[in-house]
Amino acid sequence: MCGIAGVFHMEETSPVQPETIDRMVDQLLHRGPDARGARVYSGAALGHTRLSILDLRPEANQPFEFDDAGLAITYNGEIFNYVELREELEGRGHRFRTSCDTEVLLHCYAEWGEQAVERLNGMWAFAILDRQRDRLFCSRDRFGIKPFTYARTGGRLLFASEIKALLAAEPGLASPCWSALAMLLGSTRGYRLEESCFEGVWRLPPAHNLVVTREGMQLRRYWDYPEDIDESLSMEDGAGLVRELLTDAIRLRMRSDVPVGSMLSSGVDSSSIVCLLPSARLRSDDAPHQTFSAAYPGERINEAERAGALARELGMESNEVPALPDDFLATLERCIGHLEGPNREPAVLPVWNIMRAARRKVTCLLDGQGADELFAGYAEACFPFALFDLARRGRIAEAARELRDQISGLGARTALGWLARTAVPAGQRVLSAARGEARVYTGPLAAAPPGMADRSDSLPSIREKLTAELRRQHEGNLAHLLHYGDALSMAHSIECRLPFMDYRLVE
Repeated sequence: MCGIAGVFHMEETSPVQPETIDRMVDQLLHRGPDARGARVYSGAALGHTRLSILDLRPEANQPFEFDDAGLAITYNGEIFNYVELREELEGRGHRFRTSCDTEVLLHCYAEWGEQAVERLNGMWAFAILDRQRDRLFCSRDRFGIKPFTYARTGGRLLFASEIKALLAAEPGLASPCWSALAMLLGSTRGYRLEESCFEGVWRLPPAHNLVVTREGMQLRRYWDYPEDIDESLSMEDGAGLVRELLTDAIRLRMRSDVPVGSMLSSGVDSSSIVCLLPSARLRSDDAPHQTFSAAYPGERINEAERAGALARELGMESNEVPALPDDFLATLERCIGHLEGPNREPAVLPVWNIMRAARRKVTCLLDGQGADELFAGYAEACFPFALFDLARRGRIAEAARELRDQISGLGARTALGWLARTAVPAGQRVLSAARGEARVYTGPLAAAPPGMADRSDSLPSIREKLTAELRRQHEGNLAHLLHYGDALSMAHSIECRLPFMDYRLVE
């Protein structure tokens, strides 16, 4: 986990001024306090700040070079299956001088070219300077866990983990992008993954590579969500497969040469992760696993109490962190500085406090981010699908009980708004389906086949529409959550690892 920066001259191979890359790197020291590096090449420069996680020796510092292939890399992230990839590469004749994933990644590119990223299980944002082909190859992980910002200005491409590093090289980029701000603040509908809050500053979209040459740039998508739904998979087999994949995802994300802890709420997501740690082959001779929970003393809901009880039951050490800082406004200002734009998530302040506290004991944290978008955790968007499914199966009484329980759990005020926006239209569709009425459906259940006689035929349609909704969530608001998760963890030099974002589990 680190900070990356670089410059690539697109119209000529004139030297990059060393002070330019130095200024960029200086803005990223919080992301990598353990080592700092910058190198200037013909028409290009790479910079890096390192948070040492794997192979703590100086030999693993970056920018990292593979001289025999004419390659150099600056890289932020972790390739969790680097051990398996290294074994495969050694079988193909590759030799390594370190035990870090950075060198494995560079050899993967030397062996398989652009297709190397399809073999990676992890989170990444990197740029490889390919001197033999005179090009820059950049890539961002499938879901955009790690940031990659860039701008084309003055005949050159600037890139970095954070926008502040771009501004250090080109102050003229400090101009607001009003359309992006309008979307973030909710005055217009829609969200563009590639847009930032600064005019002319872009984000490399998730699951994309960017190839930069002296002639121009090409953006290429290398992965997409699967379209096929396995309708034969039973609930029991599905549950077993989820457990198997999640356990293996945790096992891979426990690979580290520094201490790893866990963020733990009282929710199913993070609780599942800590409960599966023994199955994920956590070494029994380790010191007690550290968990960190936001505490809301005196509030009606204080998740730290349940989280602490679970941690103690599992033999782990619970750390309860006050959710709100004493210096509220000063902390909020610091958060905005690291977020580099507005954010509507109230969790930013508790996350800030947890990261600050966790850094005293660990360098990496497991986090349950991404589970809601996989398992329909956002009731307002997904609950109508469950109601409609029950009604189409003829289980009207069960649908009514589910609706009652959902409204009760939301609370009176929230329930009124939810009823107006979601439950009433959904209820009308449910009743019509129960009576077998043929009608045109609109909204989240658009084009659902009408009529009780067609119940079995309607279920694939419901599954397809729920899948489409979950994909919309995974590609949409999750990007905001991943952004603040990375920004606030790296503000305190913490690496967050997300088992629910393992691409095998997502697929």
